[in-house]
Amino acid sequence: MSNWWRRLNSTWGALVLFTGLAALFYLPLLLGLRTFPDGDFTHHFLPFSLFQQQEWLAGRFLPMWNPFTYGGHPFLADVQAAVFYPLGDLLLLLTLPFTGAGTRLYFLQVEAVIHVALAGFFMFLFVRDLSGHRRGGLVAGVLFAFSGYLTGYPPLQLAILRTAIWLPLILWLLIRAFSEPHRWRWWTGAILAYATALLAGHPQTFLHLSYAVGAWILLLFLTQRRKDAKVRILGTFAFCTLPFALSAVQWLPSWEFTQSSVRAAVDYAFVSGGFPIRDTWQMVFPDILTQFSPLYVSAVGLVLAVVALWQVAGGAPRRSPVPSPQSPVPILLFTLTALLLSFGGNAFLYPIFYRFAPGWDLFRGQERAAFLVVFGLSVLAGIGAVALTRLSSRGRRGVAIGAILSIICGAGIVYAFLQGNGQTAVDNATFAQIAGISLIFAAATAALLWQPGWSRRRTALLVALAFANLLWAGFDTNLNAFGPARKTILSPEMAALQAAVDARNDANLGLPGRVYNEFRVYEDYGMRLGVEDVWGSSPLRSARYARLFDNFPLDRLWQLTGVEHVLTWRRELFGPSELLAEFPQATDTTFLHRLPDPFPRAWVVSQIHVADDDEAVALLADSAFDLRSTVILAPEESNLPAGTEIPLGPPGVANIQLQRPAPNHLHVDVSSAHGGLLVVSEVWFPGWRIENVTCNGCDLGDAPLRANLTFLGVFLSPGQTTFDLVYRPESVRLGLSISVVSAVILLGVLYWWRGRR
Repeated sequence: MSNWWRRLNSTWGALVLFTGLAALFYLPLLLGLRTFPDGDFTHHFLPFSLFQQQEWLAGRFLPMWNPFTYGGHPFLADVQAAVFYPLGDLLLLLTLPFTGAGTRLYFLQVEAVIHVALAGFFMFLFVRDLSGHRRGGLVAGVLFAFSGYLTGYPPLQLAILRTAIWLPLILWLLIRAFSEPHRWRWWTGAILAYATALLAGHPQTFLHLSYAVGAWILLLFLTQRRKDAKVRILGTFAFCTLPFALSAVQWLPSWEFTQSSVRAAVDYAFVSGGFPIRDTWQMVFPDILTQFSPLYVSAVGLVLAVVALWQVAGGAPRRSPVPSPQSPVPILLFTLTALLLSFGGNAFLYPIFYRFAPGWDLFRGQERAAFLVVFGLSVLAGIGAVALTRLSSRGRRGVAIGAILSIICGAGIVYAFLQGNGQTAVDNATFAQIAGISLIFAAATAALLWQPGWSRRRTALLVALAFANLLWAGFDTNLNAFGPARKTILSPEMAALQAAVDARNDANLGLPGRVYNEFRVYEDYGMRLGVEDVWGSSPLRSARYARLFDNFPLDRLWQLTGVEHVLTWRRELFGPSELLAEFPQATDTTFLHRLPDPFPRAWVVSQIHVADDDEAVALLADSAFDLRSTVILAPEESNLPAGTEIPLGPPGVANIQLQRPAPNHLHVDVSSAHGGLLVVSEVWFPGWRIENVTCNGCDLGDAPLRANLTFLGVFLSPGQTTFDLVYRPESVRLGLSISVVSAVILLGVLYWWRGRR
């Protein structure tokens, strides 16, 4: 009992420690004195969080559709929204009444800090068991949590941070599951952790994590005793399948969305970017080449990683050709592989993975494999911290001297080939300071190694030294000069635009006209202001809709999307406009225009032209093509060959009224003497449904057509017609059903297994 209590106390003590260290590292954020700098965190993830909060407060807990970006966007299916991510949802639920943008920004930053603390704690659990000592877990946890990677751009790209932290927890739970295969709580924990990583919202990091987990499972199978092999196989099968079933409610809609998005087809040139080879120097000297140093785990960490490798070089020969999981060899091979992959097309390995390894041809930014590099280096350092006591005094002094000489020689090489040639991002004085401080930390680590023996006090000093090293390197990397309240003050342009749109909130058939923001304010501003824009910043968007922004005439784009207000750098537009306001900037001026005769958000046409997508783009761009009289349908929508012309009846006037009771819901009321085809300037996706139809003997069908390349189309009969357009994808219903049934089955199996025992 006493051993169990000491272990539990040790575990909770580590959680408190990492929470405290994370709070210290991000103290200015937690005190509300600073914020993360402008970027994806403030301009993408904050609007996402605000929109989800507004939907929850309205009682809509499955926010399907976001009308405020890209002319309409499938919010739930956008994986970065992470609608079902448990930790983010829990914090949102606890802070739901706080609706201010500044407060929401503060709590979102708190979420990032919590994730950094959990990253350290999860790594502690993993390396403590792997190395057999608490010292290794503490060192590895500090290095991983506060590495140049996890404190660099992942906090700003919150989805990366949310996903990455689960790797050490999954590996730890798998160690326990393979060593005690009949205890299904370990398998269940691993299943839930893996499912949570999938729900966290960054598929590329999840891919990296999955390859690491797969390699770990293979190593465990190769090194475990054959006893209970069937149970391990069953547990592994459950681990590989149930997380995808539990998270089907997210990935099924996301997969459906991806198939019609701009990421459905990408080439090697797009995805093969990675670190330049020279960026490897930032493993030793942070910030000398770029703002972020994602490969940096401190001078202390590098010295300890060398100790782990020294142990291998001087150890007894292995009896088995397969190294054990506790050996540094698999981690070293893993780290080197990840480092080579992080270079992308600049090294030989990524082209092989691109061609033969599933998933590696889908994502750009191969430098994000730095996540696995710092993970591997942190584990090696943790193993090295434990191996210290097994090294001879001569060996420890050799490592100490080697560490100091390596920093000195490295500084000389960098100066000779990079700094002296002006190829770094810092001046000579700054480089000398960075090299000098790195040398001080290496020398301090060497001093700890030099003395014989070891003690708890020296362990504490080692952990503190590693944290201090990383605090020096990364403390101010992501700190902006303002607190949340000031950061979220609306710019004059945004305030004026919101007032202009609100003044005409039902002027376009009952809806406001859309806005064309020509990069004058951040792209996702509409989600905060409730303004419907044609732009957005999500990396996923409809591929067909994106074609309207590729060498496409702006006036035709504005007509197709129902734009009424334009925020631009242009004082004069190429058509009639009313200049509402102008805002001088440091280098240019922003102008707010209103179009006096905006195109309607919906209209009825009397003729159909059947064309494929390429011809549709050309016709829509041609000012001679009359949008008000003719609509373009794809051959698969009309069941007719391209080039077919279909008259629907004589042209006539239609009275149209639109209402938006909810973001995913449009109520349509049309009165047309001759009928025709109604075009609605809302972006088409699979999942739009026609419901609650009221008309005389008409059949509108179950779903709208894809009209004018990427918008909604509904056939109308003569007379009065009312109906609802509702975005409710079948993939969400199916995914939710699979997730619920899987959860029930998992709970049932656990209950049965517990009763059986």
